Amino acid sequence: MNPLREKLTKIIEPERISANAEYLDELSWDALSEGRFHPHHQPQLASPLCAVAPISTDEVQKLVRFANQENLSIVPFGGGSGLMGGALSIRPGLVIDLRRMNRILAIDSESRCARVQAGAVLEAVDLALNQAGFILGHDPWTVPVATIGGAISTNSVGYRAGIYGSMGEQVLGLEAVLPNGEVLRTRPVAKHSAGLNLNSLLIGGEGCFGIITEATIRIFPKPEARLFRGYLFASFEQGYGAIQAMFHRRLRPALLDFGDDAEKQGGAILYLVFEGNHELNAVEESQAVALCQANGGKELPRSDAEEFWRERHEIARRFARNRRERRERGRDGIYRDWIHVALPSSKVLAFRSAAQEIVERHGVRLQESGLWVQPELFSMRLGAEDGAVAKPQLALEEAIEELLRLVQHIGGSMEYTHGVGVKLAPLMAEEHGYGLQVMRQIKKILDPNNILNPGKMAL
Repeated sequence: MNPLREKLTKIIEPERISANAEYLDELSWDALSEGRFHPHHQPQLASPLCAVAPISTDEVQKLVRFANQENLSIVPFGGGSGLMGGALSIRPGLVIDLRRMNRILAIDSESRCARVQAGAVLEAVDLALNQAGFILGHDPWTVPVATIGGAISTNSVGYRAGIYGSMGEQVLGLEAVLPNGEVLRTRPVAKHSAGLNLNSLLIGGEGCFGIITEATIRIFPKPEARLFRGYLFASFEQGYGAIQAMFHRRLRPALLDFGDDAEKQGGAILYLVFEGNHELNAVEESQAVALCQANGGKELPRSDAEEFWRERHEIARRFARNRRERRERGRDGIYRDWIHVALPSSKVLAFRSAAQEIVERHGVRLQESGLWVQPELFSMRLGAEDGAVAKPQLALEEAIEELLRLVQHIGGSMEYTHGVGVKLAPLMAEEHGYGLQVMRQIKKILDPNNILNPGKMAL
């Protein structure tokens, strides 16, 4: 028997320990495509030595203590749907596959909260809540694949964040095993003013400061009604004016998806979904319709917005069927990447204009620009390919990096939903300034052996 495996059998049942090459290869990568690396910032990757699948916090704690004793690195693995390389293996070590920790431990209808294990898949949690008359507020494209713990670790944003907030905003309390082997439990309350909120150590921490094992999250009553609207605007600027007017009026659609896809119909399309109370929905929808029309919006068939709603998770289902296809993107000479940045709404249009000049200068194609959830959250999808520009992957990633540095320069943030991982780590110093040193000091105190998800977030 492999010496490492033999030692691990004292902690965990042998059938939940694996050194199968195919399984380890799956766990060594997430949804970051090879073609989205900057050629000058490509990390050195390593194959995991072994994978373990714990079923309890106690087992996770024992594994972390064992890893410290053996000086083995640990990568926590959830759904593997992260887009920034947060689950890539940088050093040979253990992968802790949390997907067997998938139980819904309690649903408290009166308090509108649920306690779930970190490996529970978002879709499974939502279906269970539906039976109790509730929904999960977090609704990203990865719902069929992503786990509760993974979503918290990147503080990701979903389609309906307009009224439910990001995943982190839905967290009440957490249980986690810290890198030193201690278990941290925070109080699952809506508000406290008794020192630092230590949930923030783990929300957006990408598994570097602790392995989340349980979460108490807000849940929401099933909406009484859901209303769909779609509008076509002649330009991005015109549609942006309508969206700004909605937010000045304090309208809050559950879903707001806006973009000017150059590969599809001309102009810019806005999809809106209002959900919740019948009467409030009707009032908000009526005001949104008036503002869209006043800003030149042409109403689209409701069926267009309904189709968008039905198909919003299909990309994740395709990913689940063939993970390797996404990993190998770029090998065909066609490169794709995007930015998801947070900006003051007063700077969005100016940034978009400057970004178009940057993209053109680098010889890459701007395929789409848009907004998600609210005016401040701006996205662009870019592409480059062999034959159209010299060294297309380098040209694309140089353009991306220049765009992100411009965002930082004008007071924005380089990413609002997918986290940092390895891909954006080179820009963390510009993003946080001295704050990065603060994070590194916290990491050093909690993880003196640097075993927990090393090489991520520039820590």
